[in-house]
Amino acid sequence: MFDYKVVESKLHQVINIIKPQLSETQVEFIISDIQAGEWNLALETICDILIEEEIPLDLKSYELLQEVGNILNMEQETWEMLKVQVAP
Repeated sequence: MFDYKVVESKLHQVINIIKPQLSETQVEFIISDIQAGEWNLALETICDILIEEEIPLDLKSYELLQEVGNILNMEQETWEMLKVQVAP
């Protein structure tokens, strides 16, 4: 069993980093998923938004998303598509 607080902390760290590029509604939606314990859905939503809106991502955020995905045993495709958006 994993520590959900670690997952939530990492998701919140990502949100804080990318928040300036998201709408208030998007942020609220993601946070409500986290609060409901829907961590997989929150991660998928973050990745989908970043991909659809082609939002650049820093390496730290990408690594946090990767860590959360690995903790949750999710498919790597969920976040790997974001590699091309990681700023050098």
